[in-house]
Amino acid sequence: MGLIISKIKKETGSPAADIQSELCQAARAGNCAELARLIQAGADVNACDRWDAFPLYHACLTGQLEAARMLLDAGADYCESTSEGKRCYLSALNLGIRRLLREYEADPRAGLPATLLPVFLACNQAGDDSAPPTDAAGAELSPDITWYVEGRAIQAHRVILAARSPYFRRKLATSWRNLKALRVTFDSYSPSFEATYGLVRYFYSDRLEVAMEHIEDLARVCETCECDDLLETIDRLFPRKRRGDGARHLDRGCPQKRFVLQRRFAPDRLSSALRRILHDCLANSRKEDRRNNNTPLRTRGISSEYDDLADVSIKVGDRVFRCHQMILALRSEYFRTRLSRRTDFRQHHYDVIEEHDVSAEAFEKMLEYIYTDELQDLGDDPLTQAEELLDVASRYLLFQLKPVVAKLLLPHLVLYRVSPAQLCRWLTLSDMYDVVEVREHCLDIMACNFETFAEAREFRPLLLASRKSAPADNLVNNLQRRWLRIAAAGLSER
Repeated sequence: MGLIISKIKKETGSPAADIQSELCQAARAGNCAELARLIQAGADVNACDRWDAFPLYHACLTGQLEAARMLLDAGADYCESTSEGKRCYLSALNLGIRRLLREYEADPRAGLPATLLPVFLACNQAGDDSAPPTDAAGAELSPDITWYVEGRAIQAHRVILAARSPYFRRKLATSWRNLKALRVTFDSYSPSFEATYGLVRYFYSDRLEVAMEHIEDLARVCETCECDDLLETIDRLFPRKRRGDGARHLDRGCPQKRFVLQRRFAPDRLSSALRRILHDCLANSRKEDRRNNNTPLRTRGISSEYDDLADVSIKVGDRVFRCHQMILALRSEYFRTRLSRRTDFRQHHYDVIEEHDVSAEAFEKMLEYIYTDELQDLGDDPLTQAEELLDVASRYLLFQLKPVVAKLLLPHLVLYRVSPAQLCRWLTLSDMYDVVEVREHCLDIMACNFETFAEAREFRPLLLASRKSAPADNLVNNLQRRWLRIAAAGLSER
């Protein structure tokens, strides 16, 4: 969770400049108590001081690990590819600071928010408050519900609203089930467009940004939508008695223009919300399997008695999985194409599609990654499950799944758990599926235990296969370089 206040002009001697100077001094000294007070008061953790230095730079320069962690948790931006990021990284006093910066550096190409937010923004084009725009990506990614707030349209997807808000989930499963457009009016008041749009955008991005003048209205919308964790954060940062004076929130007189909240590690973040709705879909799928075991596949359809809002079923082996077209099509190009061609030669459209040559266990793990961007484990047989998931990642064009599988697999690829023959096989598989992490891990183990592998029957074919390769790719040369590097590292530690 992090709080950021939008940048404001700071002049020498102004209250804003004084607060920024205090923040930088606290970061430089490692005064975490003072840092917490200033951040909670609304100081901008991404604004520079009169020397054009950011608070994070001061903490890195003096080696204040906890202060740097506090600033990063509060939303301090760090990206090594920028000049400010390089400045922080190069000025870091110790390796602990550098490791911390690496942990908090966000990959702009990864993550659910980075995938979902562009779809929401494309549906709600800037300056177009009239009819819904045309989605060139296909019906699978098109918004399936439109709100009208103060005469302006907000287009969204039911699965995202249901995952993030218990209130929306109940409404979309009951009185709003067949509605495509509606005017939003809550029981006792009509919300403002800015507060409602900001909340829906937060549902897609885990980043909340609204003008300070709409904080009170935002809190009321959160309360109605039962976003309890977010409401608790707003109440803590902006007590009810002070919300009406949002433009003068800081005690020192620094004007706040916009309120920005980032939820990197909060329990109600997007991946956790989608994990809950996936869990419900899997549970409902098992109920349907037991009840419709003898029903023909093409006449089964999608049951609407559940509140998981699933709109497509996928049959894998003996199991049928309830899923959401929007999530599948957005996360996988394979599914986007597959879902757009669900018609036979008679133009019959089916809500159940079949997938072959994949086990139900691997498919369920793949759904876990698609919905949450992570995997919790590899099951009872991690080596077999990992191999099948790497094949699934290639077939379904989920290339970012490979490093996730590799991270869970590496702890199992050690000599006291697997044989040299199995490690040789995994070296071959890492080349087949292009998993660099697994290849590097296997080569390091072979370099450290060359005598053990030299006696393995499976090791000789690997040497012969790489004999005609370029010197840089030759297995013997590669292992020799690694052994020398590992030996040199051991001597330097002595």
